[in-house]
Amino acid sequence: KAVLPGLVNCHTHAPMTLLRGLGEDVPLDAWLREHIWPVEARIKPEHVYWGALLACLEMALTGTTCFCDMYLHEGQVAEAVLKAGLRAVLAPGLFDAPGPEVGERLFRDAVRVFERYDGAGEGRIKVIFGPHAVYTCSLELLERVRDKARELGTGIHIHLAETEREVRDCLAEHGRTPAELLDQLGLLGPGTSAAHCVHLKDEDMGLLAERGVKVAHCPVANAKLGVGVARVPEMLSSGLAVGLGTDGPASNNSLDMFETVKFACLLQKAAQADPTVLKAREALEMATVGGARVLGLEGQVGSLEPGKKADFVVLDLREVGMAPLHDIYAILAYSVGQRAVEAVFVDGEPVVLDRRPVRFDLAEVVERATRAAEELVS
Repeated sequence: KAVLPGLVNCHTHAPMTLLRGLGEDVPLDAWLREHIWPVEARIKPEHVYWGALLACLEMALTGTTCFCDMYLHEGQVAEAVLKAGLRAVLAPGLFDAPGPEVGERLFRDAVRVFERYDGAGEGRIKVIFGPHAVYTCSLELLERVRDKARELGTGIHIHLAETEREVRDCLAEHGRTPAELLDQLGLLGPGTSAAHCVHLKDEDMGLLAERGVKVAHCPVANAKLGVGVARVPEMLSSGLAVGLGTDGPASNNSLDMFETVKFACLLQKAAQADPTVLKAREALEMATVGGARVLGLEGQVGSLEPGKKADFVVLDLREVGMAPLHDIYAILAYSVGQRAVEAVFVDGEPVVLDRRPVRFDLAEVVERATRAAEELVS
């Protein structure tokens, strides 16, 4: 057996399990505008709950104990987390591109989620703010989020420099890169985590490091949507804290963090034609203690040591694809499949035993989520 810290998924949109398989093999902009956003305009709280519970089930069965989520109706995600027994940092999604009334409604919802769920589940839930991106949020909304986060003493999670178009459009409209714009607005700081960061300029990278911003790297979704390869080795060299994320299950299409660890290594090695880049142990650290650092939870989770929460995974090393054990880090980074995840504990309580969830019925969750997806998409 092997016992290791529970994996930390630094960026996802959990309820999008319901949209898995929609809009395949298209660019990000077309994927969002033509396939995802039209469906999300019809989404209801009950859809979000069952999609999130299915996501929690998938994450637990693949060794993830903690995740950061950005989505709509985030209170329903909180209820799913409480039901599943996982740990989560929830960032209610905020944007006002469709109109200021949408931004106002989402802002009020985000504050309500904070007031109701921050610290819930005996501290297993932390609530921050999730302004979607500079291209979907007005400057006024971003400033309002900044002020409210400071008032409540909480953090911010945002998509940043995911595509070349995002950077190009921001330069054209504001004369600054997205990172520079957020810095001008006062949104960059130790309490801010930024997802993707694929198209950071050298100056942006230095700025994020100087401000203490953390990065959630999502290699599978970045590759699948063809947006590019984030310069992770340079980020680490610059002093940035970098964790790993799956991104949403509609853009990945998996929530398996072991798969993300493997792909993170392979992508960097291929992109730089250098097999020594991003070693197995480094990627595993990014998926555990590095991820905890990105979410501001390094004092609680991410490593197994006295004083921290008992969030851990038990692996069965006798699985045929994992033998022999010449290099345990290589085995963990490159060879772990779902069958190897035997048990998962959060705060010392079992959420998976003998490869099965212990807090709810697997078949029922799959059935209810499938029904919700059919209702939403039809």
